[in-house]
Amino acid sequence: MVLCCKSVSCETLVFQLVTNCFKAFRHAGENMSTIAFVALHTKMLEQARDVLKVHHPDVRLAKGLMGEAVGVVRKLAADGVEVVISRGATAKIIEGALPDISVVDISSGGMDLIKALYEATHKTDRIAVVAFPYMTGGVKEMGRMFGVDIGVYELFREEDIGPQIIKARDEGAAIVVGGFIMAQVAKELGVPCQPVETGPRSILSAVEEARRIAHARAVEKTKSSLMRAVLTSTDNGIVAVDRDGTVTVFNPMAGRMLRLTEADALGRPIADVWPRLGLDKVLDTGKGDAGQIERVFDQEIMCNKAAITVRGVTVGAVATFHDVRQIQKMEATVRKSILASGHVATVRFKDILGTSEILRQAISMGIDFAQYDATVLVRGETGTGKELFAQSIHNASDRSAGPFVAVNCAALPGQLLESELFGYVQGAFTGASQKGKPGLFELAHGGTIFLDEIAEMDAGIQGKLLRVLQEKKVMRLGSDQVIPVDVRVVAATNRSLTELVHSGAFRSDLYYRLNVLRLKLPPLRQRLQDIPILAEHFLAMAQTRGQGHVLSAAALQELKRHAWPGNVRELQNVMARVAAMLKEGEISGSLIRQLLEDSPVSPVLCSMPNEGEQIGQALAETRGRVGEAAKLLGVSRSTLWRRMRRLGPV
Repeated sequence: MVLCCKSVSCETLVFQLVTNCFKAFRHAGENMSTIAFVALHTKMLEQARDVLKVHHPDVRLAKGLMGEAVGVVRKLAADGVEVVISRGATAKIIEGALPDISVVDISSGGMDLIKALYEATHKTDRIAVVAFPYMTGGVKEMGRMFGVDIGVYELFREEDIGPQIIKARDEGAAIVVGGFIMAQVAKELGVPCQPVETGPRSILSAVEEARRIAHARAVEKTKSSLMRAVLTSTDNGIVAVDRDGTVTVFNPMAGRMLRLTEADALGRPIADVWPRLGLDKVLDTGKGDAGQIERVFDQEIMCNKAAITVRGVTVGAVATFHDVRQIQKMEATVRKSILASGHVATVRFKDILGTSEILRQAISMGIDFAQYDATVLVRGETGTGKELFAQSIHNASDRSAGPFVAVNCAALPGQLLESELFGYVQGAFTGASQKGKPGLFELAHGGTIFLDEIAEMDAGIQGKLLRVLQEKKVMRLGSDQVIPVDVRVVAATNRSLTELVHSGAFRSDLYYRLNVLRLKLPPLRQRLQDIPILAEHFLAMAQTRGQGHVLSAAALQELKRHAWPGNVRELQNVMARVAAMLKEGEISGSLIRQLLEDSPVSPVLCSMPNEGEQIGQALAETRGRVGEAAKLLGVSRSTLWRRMRRLGPV
């Protein structure tokens, strides 16, 4: 069986090998070419041919006696024979000379010996059995069955046959019973004999036994081939030892890592092959060890060790180890696949619309910041495009091929935000997934994480975020293992973090970690010349079926007069309402004025610098309805509740 390993993967190679092994196993049951019958003489050969030609025609037939049979079987073994059927001393000689061959001894059945004794009792009651020990078992009992006392003369070598026959005759035996060679010697000595002849039933029984042995060998060969395929195809180094610490398994990858051949390692004490591995400790304690890092030559190797136990007793140990560089490559491949799950930045600086000088300055600064890997803090009012700038910075950076993961810190309660950011292990808290879950920092490995509304983060999570920024490592909830992460952080807020630091609502050490590269985005009221471009763009996005809308000069004037507390996002919403209300034609100033008057965000709020005043005004306008007040302010309901609790009565 030959496989070409250059054009197939390891998985395909293993599959092909296993398939071929099982085919070989199936053929072993259908084609008995792995079994041979070695007759002691011509008469026995002809008898076997007659018995087997009907039911077992594929059994190979040969002739050989004693030492001569060894050479015959050796040739048969070279041609694929694995199980040999023979008899008596010849079977024992083959078994001793060729340990890789399974031998079935016909004489071990005893039926032919009983038949020979029965025939001998019809001739005399003075009977002696002259045979090797494997034929003499139970002879005395057989004699009692026939009502005679049978003498037993055991042979231990071929030279004993003549003397033992003479001894049996001298001690009163009238006939000797034994195998083919004994019968020949007895005839030469003139001593009457009754040879034990192989009957058809014994031959068939021996073939059935040989069939079972061939079946078992095929199964073991399949298992061995499968194990060998696994050991040779895996990218992991594998070393196993027995109870005494002697190496029993040493796969090719282990050889490459340790710069040894399999022949160099097998059968040697593990202390000579890899002294620092520590499998002797595993053998002594019965306990494994995971995550051990060892330096071998120029490689960092991660090693896992486990005890091999049978019924609670340690009978060996196994170590699997991996090149750390390969682990890092696999990790990078897995994490890159996250890009396909939606963590992708789609906006670039060229997609940000506007020609105003203040916007151009912000874009220019963002492009400069993208060339550095430091944390960026983006400040700007609600709706000014903080995430658009974050995505653009990511796409203009060296991390553009990595994931971009965005999370709104105000949208989730504290514990849920913590589990989302840092992940958790199985059973970390009630309702946790049974498989655990990686955090967003892990998903952002090699890329950028955007933390929007960072000012709304709870104090406890602020401390954990600070550790991640300092150590570049995360720890999942419920775990004591740290996971290295390579992530750039872009944070955003519409509030003054310096004021929050002074009031104790935001950690100063975290603020200084975040406030490395500062980017402030201008509100729409400071870039009025961009309103026509943005309005036309949003209007085109909202139109369906080729609607033809044109903004009149009066409409543009009304748009520029508005304070836009909701900024670009509010302008987009207004244009969507225009497209829904007006099927086609020129958009008048009165329509814009009407829509802005009905806008859920009041222009008066933008003129109130104090947050408490803004919230109070919003609640007054909505008659205390918090949900509507949150919409009026352009924040989520949960964010408004947190701000109200922090500020107290407004």
